[in-house]
Amino acid sequence: MNFKKLIEELKRRNVFKVATAYAIAGWLIIQVVTSISEPLSLPDWFDTTTILLVFIGFPIALIIAWAFELTSEGLKKTKEIEVTDSVSTSTGKKLNRVIIAVLSMAVIFLLINRVFYAQSNSNSDDNGEMASIAVLPFADMSPKGDQEYFSDGLSEELLNVLAKVKEMKVAGRTSSFKFKGKNEDLKAVGAELGVAHILEGSVRKAGDRIRITAQLIKVDDGFHMWSETYDRNYSAENLFEVQDEISQQVLEELKIKLLKPKNEEVTAAKVPTKNTKAYETYLKGNQLLLNRKAEEIEEAIQLFKEAIALDDKFALAYARLAIAYAHLSIYGNIDIKKVPDLIRDNADRALLLDNTLGTAYAALANYYDLKLEFEKGKEANKKAYELEPNNSEIVMWYANSLGTEDAKLRTELYKKAYEIDPLAPVVITNLANDYLRNKKTEEAEALAKKNVELNPDYSGVDDMLIAMLRNPPNGKLDEAFIRTYKAYQQKPKNLKILGLLSVTALDLGLLSISKEAEEKLTKLYPENQITMSVHFENYTYEKNYAQIFEETDAVYDKYGITDGSEFKLATQLQRYDYNNQYADAVKYIEQYHPIYLSDTLTVPPYKLDMILAHLSVIYSKVGKDEMSNRFAELYTKKVKSDLKFDGAIDKEEIGPLFSLAYSAALSKDAVTTTNILNELYFNRKSKIRMYVYQDVDMVLRQIQVSKEYKDLSARVDADLSKMRINALEFLKSQGKWQDTNE
Repeated sequence: MNFKKLIEELKRRNVFKVATAYAIAGWLIIQVVTSISEPLSLPDWFDTTTILLVFIGFPIALIIAWAFELTSEGLKKTKEIEVTDSVSTSTGKKLNRVIIAVLSMAVIFLLINRVFYAQSNSNSDDNGEMASIAVLPFADMSPKGDQEYFSDGLSEELLNVLAKVKEMKVAGRTSSFKFKGKNEDLKAVGAELGVAHILEGSVRKAGDRIRITAQLIKVDDGFHMWSETYDRNYSAENLFEVQDEISQQVLEELKIKLLKPKNEEVTAAKVPTKNTKAYETYLKGNQLLLNRKAEEIEEAIQLFKEAIALDDKFALAYARLAIAYAHLSIYGNIDIKKVPDLIRDNADRALLLDNTLGTAYAALANYYDLKLEFEKGKEANKKAYELEPNNSEIVMWYANSLGTEDAKLRTELYKKAYEIDPLAPVVITNLANDYLRNKKTEEAEALAKKNVELNPDYSGVDDMLIAMLRNPPNGKLDEAFIRTYKAYQQKPKNLKILGLLSVTALDLGLLSISKEAEEKLTKLYPENQITMSVHFENYTYEKNYAQIFEETDAVYDKYGITDGSEFKLATQLQRYDYNNQYADAVKYIEQYHPIYLSDTLTVPPYKLDMILAHLSVIYSKVGKDEMSNRFAELYTKKVKSDLKFDGAIDKEEIGPLFSLAYSAALSKDAVTTTNILNELYFNRKSKIRMYVYQDVDMVLRQIQVSKEYKDLSARVDADLSKMRINALEFLKSQGKWQDTNE
């Protein structure tokens, strides 16, 4: 075979040009089809079929190009046409134009595809989600190991700068710093933090030179996307300038690698202080707030004070000092009367120095809450959130300030805080509590167990699992008590465990155990509200009402709560009920709360609807039946407005059901009341504080003489007795109980 003649004949018959045109056109068809199949939801076989047809058509096209020729009279076999009559040259020119046209279309497609692909992925990781990153604490590799404050500070600076980039999800400090000093598998770290990239590095100081290395790693395959080494002259004076310079350079590199470049500038975080010792002290204090332990919060307060003494213009130290005082009032021991001023003073100083500091507004919110100005607190938290929307603590605090009317937003914020800081103990706790409110029990329990595993040193790590056992839908008071007592044996000074031990013991009638917890609380946390609450619960169980009222008056005097305050009204009515001073109760209402006597009153003037039920009982006792019935009607109207299932006992929520039982009791309807209480106790497992409902409650007392109520009370006592026996058997096994008359 003469290959030279064959090649010439292939050229003459335009086989090569047909092959080129077909190849380009076929490739373009495949690209277009595969690009549109997903957005158009075409079936999976469509792409495969198209590709097969294109490949099958290729040899067919070559055969046709060899065997046939396009003439003015149509397609004819090449062997039937004389060479002198052939129009293959003009056909070849047409094919050239076809090739150019198809090639142009292919180029245009590539450009369009590249642009749209870049846009769709400019803010995304490979999985189509927002670009995400965690900044792990930079390692101190200095020979003396004395640059930890610098390496931690650099990591925080990078976190603060990156958190300002709206197109990037940045894992929170608490979660990132969990991996400090640990040589964890980065893929596992990325999965735990929910990020696709990790920025890590090291700091090494020698003399007056410092070397900082940083590297960006893709967690799914460990690929090093970028790395850089920075050598700088170092001194105490230029510490923050170096941190700022490095963080800005890293940010620019990350914007190139992870984000579509933009013209907008992301400013560096403000230099918090130029005093390196103050900064190091501040960082230590900040870390001590993590686990909400009383002794650590107290130490943090001293460290923040030291930082301020070193630099009295350190705004962030003032803000965190204010936050620490708020924490101590909740988790530790401090004169609660002094706390509002301590918070306000330091929050104001922080805002005077830097009015863009979200943490300072969050601290201010704590002040308003302690002053019972909850709407102002909510607005302050909202302002903090607007300033620092990627600060997990601030996101969480804003969510905490929202009420049931903002339940949807509250849940969204808790989830956002968790996405930012999935390992932070307080963030986990708040999301778990929100799941409980929304009856997502399994999700709440999973988070509570995760917290126990990840954060065993967190002061509130045991609370939720205990509360879940104690509260509906479990109502396992014996198991809750046993778990609480075991936690108490391990952590005998833990504030919340002591509080839980006391109330859970009272649920089962174990007064001596509750007294033991009260004694420790009084010694360790005399000013804490949990201690105060335990005092009152024990007095209530013992029916020592005189002591309750005496101490309540002292509390009211301490906080400046006077007659006429809605916060004092409920206690005053209970005092009059206990002493059978119903005429005095009526005079008190006439003098301090005449709004209740208005002929136009249609809704409760305060949020405490129960006042209406109490007033109905009181006015009944003095023979003012018309007023008594009016209060009962107002209360019932409010109760019915909260019902979702028209009062169906087996469907309504626990809160409305309790109110419905009270409404029935006001009408002396013992059958309905006991039916509801039976549903609540035995079916919904709402079993806590039965000593109150059985003996103390003035509304339920209206039907306590009925046979129905006595029968129910006997069955409740039998059930409580079984659980109490289980708890006692456990205590005996621990050598912690001897038979007594209790």
